Amino acid sequence: MKRNFLFLLVFMLCLQTFNIRIAASSEFEQAQTVTSDSRLLKHGDRGEDVKILQERLRDLLYLDAKATGNYLNQTEKAVKAFQQAYGLDQTGEVDIDLLELIYSDEAYRPLQKGSKGKDVMALQARLSELGFYFGKLTGSYLDATMGAVKSFQFLNGLEVTGIADIATQNKLYGDEYILPTPDPNATPSPTAAPTTPPDTTYPGQLKYGSKSNTVTVLQEQLAYLGYFLRKPTGGFYKETQSAVQTFQKQNGLSNNGVVEETTWAALFSEDAVLPHNTPKPTPEPTPIPYFIEVDVANQLIKVFKRDSSNEFTDLHKVFISSTGTSSYPSDVGVWTLNGKKARWAMFPTWGGGYAQYWTRINKSIAFHSFLYTSDRKQVKMNSVKALGRPASHGCIRMTLFDAKWIYDNIGKGVEVWIHEDGLIDPELKYSVLPGPFDAKLGYHAATPVPTQKPTYDMQRQPSGPLRELKMEAVGEDVFWLQSRLKELGYYQGTVTGQYREGTRDAVKAYQKANSVRGNGIANTATLELLYSQTAQEVSARATASPVPSDSPSPITEFVVEEIERD
Repeated sequence: MKRNFLFLLVFMLCLQTFNIRIAASSEFEQAQTVTSDSRLLKHGDRGEDVKILQERLRDLLYLDAKATGNYLNQTEKAVKAFQQAYGLDQTGEVDIDLLELIYSDEAYRPLQKGSKGKDVMALQARLSELGFYFGKLTGSYLDATMGAVKSFQFLNGLEVTGIADIATQNKLYGDEYILPTPDPNATPSPTAAPTTPPDTTYPGQLKYGSKSNTVTVLQEQLAYLGYFLRKPTGGFYKETQSAVQTFQKQNGLSNNGVVEETTWAALFSEDAVLPHNTPKPTPEPTPIPYFIEVDVANQLIKVFKRDSSNEFTDLHKVFISSTGTSSYPSDVGVWTLNGKKARWAMFPTWGGGYAQYWTRINKSIAFHSFLYTSDRKQVKMNSVKALGRPASHGCIRMTLFDAKWIYDNIGKGVEVWIHEDGLIDPELKYSVLPGPFDAKLGYHAATPVPTQKPTYDMQRQPSGPLRELKMEAVGEDVFWLQSRLKELGYYQGTVTGQYREGTRDAVKAYQKANSVRGNGIANTATLELLYSQTAQEVSARATASPVPSDSPSPITEFVVEEIERD
């Protein structure tokens, strides 16, 4: 008894630790702002969405005032300045398209001599990476930075002003640009090995946007191998990404430009392939592993894996969900994911609030968890209680663990089919209901994994005494009943071994067709008749004599031979 109590105590402590770990790892992460559900913002408006807009404009250094949630003169002035920078009509109002631009990664402010800030330092790092700037990364826009900008503008056909306007920054941070002529002494041959051996312990994933001393180590190693001809900056941007992709392709790795553990190990291996050596074979592309069906009629998410024929017929997981309501329906159709995700998402209009594990479906909707309050510390219980019925503004809400599974496992290229015409399947829906929600911990128990299904054999009646089967009955005899009624065309749902509304309706239809008194309860008379009819069918099949096959005639053989000769 004491040991069981100790085990329970340890288990609860582990759950609490897990909850604390989730909160600690995500509490301060920047949230993705969802603009698809936003309203037009203008002078005089108030609310959480106004405050979030003000905070974004402050980050971009267009607004030099506190974020109050009141859309007044200074906010309108900042919006007009943003619109002016992008060549838009200076209305001072923010519609959805403008919001998307403001919250995007391509949102900049014009920079010129005298500007200061983190965006100036990012500009210097980018210019340094491309070979235009050779000074220190100071965050102050002075003569050297202005000269580097002029050089970049001249080579790339832009107006040479020395001002890093929006057009210049779009070109600078884009994919198509002209680089300065390399130093004639620079060759793709490996450089001298560093005097101090670097720490080659895998530091964790490095990708576009990473900034650290480890990125400097990466750049130095790429330079040593002859893939990176720029000065190491510690910033992972286009040139570094391109060098990584070239190295990956040359070394037979998936060339996604992300330095994961396999790429890191290859960079420091003794047999790393150099740029002009024979490349290693490119690995076969990994086929998309999953297909997702969002069944609006049943409020279910079905994840399919490929079967032995490479078709998506293997039902791998089923999750309960809340889709859009009739007023704000989820977008019906087949959507291909672009891989965009966010650890946290914020919804500025529909009552504010946040959600975890946001995985984009299309421009308007996404998979994500139930909702949280604006401080991210409390769960909105109405969104938890609504799981299993339409309740969102189009997005697909899930439990925390289920949303995390989608976030962790479903990537770019996966197709999502959303439809409203599915057959009602209460048995399947009931079988995947999550455990109770723990308000203190902030999540449900994980969606249960279905137990091993019993083996259905038409010829073998369920073992054990004959019992009346009705709503909420569970067992092998229910499984057999559902399987047999499905064969006879009465039951259309998923065979789960749980007696729910679908089974009740199928039994009722069988009783009506066979003149058995009943109301959807599989009573003794119903079961005895079903078993008797099944036994008669089995007996009839066993006594039926097989039809002998005819031997091929000489004429048939001759015809085949003549055809083959032709």
